[in-house]
Amino acid sequence: MSHFDHSASSWDSPSKVSMMMTLAEKVKENVDLGDNLSILDFGCGTGLFGLEFFDNAKSLIGMDTSTGMLEVFDEKTKKYSNIKSLKLDLESTEVQRVETDEKFDLVVSSMTFHHLNNPINVLTKLKNSLNENGKILVVDLEKEDGSFHPNNEEMGVKHYGFSQDELKSWADKLNLKINICTINKVSKNGKEYGQFLAEFH
Repeated sequence: MSHFDHSASSWDSPSKVSMMMTLAEKVKENVDLGDNLSILDFGCGTGLFGLEFFDNAKSLIGMDTSTGMLEVFDEKTKKYSNIKSLKLDLESTEVQRVETDEKFDLVVSSMTFHHLNNPINVLTKLKNSLNENGKILVVDLEKEDGSFHPNNEEMGVKHYGFSQDELKSWADKLNLKINICTINKVSKNGKEYGQFLAEFH
């Protein structure tokens, strides 16, 4: 059982709920999202981040690799016919975009990219899943020293955050424009860790 499957039932702690609500609010402050959007929440977990954008959505798909997380997501959203979950490891599949009946106006992702082996490969597939004028909003850790997580290997951490130069290089390779800003600071371990918003469009 993966770390995320094992943690799913207790994932929605007050601190995580508060952080994801804050991050979603900051995204809304910094990006003109529009409404009636088809939205993909990549690495949705239990939906703490992506479901904050439901008011902007005509449909929302939560995608994750963890069965346990998606079970919690499905329980939260079972009353809504326009919210669905999708179990898919986009990193390991050979398909070149998210295979659904629709493309997306907006892809959101929070605190997922540092778990990916090859972020630009996944970003390519997400780009290929966008409608014209679609956006990908990635929230994650700014470059850190590896101390943010208590056990990087056990928790599947592959990157200690990302620098602006890294993010800009992804955009350049994919012929995308990018806007980057710091939207939150997390204090723990006697240190302060920045969280960025990267808007790819």
